[in-house]
Amino acid sequence: MKTKGIIIINKDFSLDWLNLLLESGFNTVGLHSLYQYGGLEGYINWLLQEDTQALLKKFEQSGIIIEHQLHAVDWLLPRSLFAIHPEWFRVNDKGERVNDWNLCVSNEEALRFLENSAYKLALLLNQKSHNYYIWADDCLNSICYCESCQKLSGADQSMIITNHILRGLKRFDPLARLSFLAYQDSLTVPTIKPDEGVFLEFAPIDRNHFAPLNGEDVANVKVRKIFEELLKIFPAEETQILEYFLDVSLFCKWKKEDAKALNLDAERLKSDIKWYSSYNVAGISTFAGFIDGEWRAKHGDKDIILYGKTLSENLN
Repeated sequence: MKTKGIIIINKDFSLDWLNLLLESGFNTVGLHSLYQYGGLEGYINWLLQEDTQALLKKFEQSGIIIEHQLHAVDWLLPRSLFAIHPEWFRVNDKGERVNDWNLCVSNEEALRFLENSAYKLALLLNQKSHNYYIWADDCLNSICYCESCQKLSGADQSMIITNHILRGLKRFDPLARLSFLAYQDSLTVPTIKPDEGVFLEFAPIDRNHFAPLNGEDVANVKVRKIFEELLKIFPAEETQILEYFLDVSLFCKWKKEDAKALNLDAERLKSDIKWYSSYNVAGISTFAGFIDGEWRAKHGDKDIILYGKTLSENLN
């Protein structure tokens, strides 16, 4: 079954979404957290509430797959550990050891801690789907520049993180599969081999979102070439696309007070979905950040319906 998905910020997720998603042809909801709403710690606290568990059960009983798409390294390797293990954390591009983002991927003790925390996170998520989306921290230029790591690209550092997280997840779920998120620092081709069970999740945030992906726009030509190179490593039929067709949060630069209508271009949307579909990808999802009840009351559901139906008709 192809993934026909939408990614909703947990704060904006409610029962009001259920009929809309079913009627529009969606089969998967990815739930996402933002740092400004408490990050992963806040997300887990929300997830474990009885009301949340009852809500997720209603979606699952209706045939919607629930998954979690989460930036997680700052939770998997708590920043408080910097006081006793500074060597676990990255060196920034100024040569300073800092505890802001991600970690030193050359430190084996840090990677073991990451694995154990991934096992703990799997216990807490307790998801039914075997597809996991547990990502590195969300910040540009957040890789490690220590003497051992500086020879590693952002994609290679992300691959090391991904492989170790998957090893932890498999202790809970032997069938676990984990996405390698090609995004920001990692939107290049890795040279480090993915572990068995790692699949590509392609998230071209820097593309031109207002021009067809298969056109001549310079930014889109660039990401298209990267995608095609990545498919030499990852099977297309296992690849998930993470797009931004409905991402109000991106288009208002994450300032909710500036959230506006989307006015989705139907022809461009269809062109992009057909282009991805031509590679026989496993699925397409879109972020739908800041689409909450207030936004829907003001701007309506037409763009959500358009995306869902276009996906159903053209993702083969």
